[in-house]
Amino acid sequence: MKNATRELAKVEYTAAAVKVLNFCVKPGTLCFTLHWHDRVEVIRIKKGNMAVEYGGNTVLLHEGELMIFSPRMAHKGYTQDSPVEYDVLMFDVRSFYNETAVCLQLLPQFFNGSVRFHTVISATETVRCVDRICHSSQPNSLDTTALVYQLLHLLFENHVASVSVTRKTDAETMVEYIEDNFASELTIAAMGDRFGYSSEHFCRKFKEATGITPMTYLKIYRLEQALKKIKHSESNIGEIAAQCGFSDANYFTRCFKAHYGVPPRFYRAKEK
Repeated sequence: MKNATRELAKVEYTAAAVKVLNFCVKPGTLCFTLHWHDRVEVIRIKKGNMAVEYGGNTVLLHEGELMIFSPRMAHKGYTQDSPVEYDVLMFDVRSFYNETAVCLQLLPQFFNGSVRFHTVISATETVRCVDRICHSSQPNSLDTTALVYQLLHLLFENHVASVSVTRKTDAETMVEYIEDNFASELTIAAMGDRFGYSSEHFCRKFKEATGITPMTYLKIYRLEQALKKIKHSESNIGEIAAQCGFSDANYFTRCFKAHYGVPPRFYRAKEK
């Protein structure tokens, strides 16, 4: 959208990594100027209507409906001949990246714009979830954080409008390289050289895209591959550790227990 301004104002999120604002705007009034930002923004109309411009289109958002603005989606809102009361929910989806495979797979698609959700959402369960976040009596609690994950689940489960196939980003290529070479002796310096970056720049680009450092990703991927081998091979624990890039079997056991809650031998015993 032409002439859209990036909003640079710093948002102070709660301990649960969200920000909620409530507005009541008179008729014929600008609700927010044309702008964009890196965070996710949800507009939930409680009373009245709001005209929203985005991507060269204009929609009328009615009472009981909400609209999702993905990161970097320019948008503008204004009232017409009646007042509007609405809530705004904001969060940086990167704050909700974690070490689980599903988050590493799906949430970057939200941030980089390769997945788009339906423009206007009125599904009762989704609207209710947004309301629970916006009007939580414990905005700094884990419950609020859990509700954001529930909202993300509902969006991906019920409201995906399109998924675009884009050229692989540097970060995606970096991830593939780690997964293809996880059993090798990989270092930050070597991986940085592989992609033509300094160690610091390589780490920064990887973490910006995935939310975790390359060495953390490598360790988790190695542990996942080791778990598969424990389940499906007869190799001893020391052999599996070496096959998955751990030169020290004792260190592997400590990492495995920290990640899965039990040592690898106990996990194998449990599986049998």
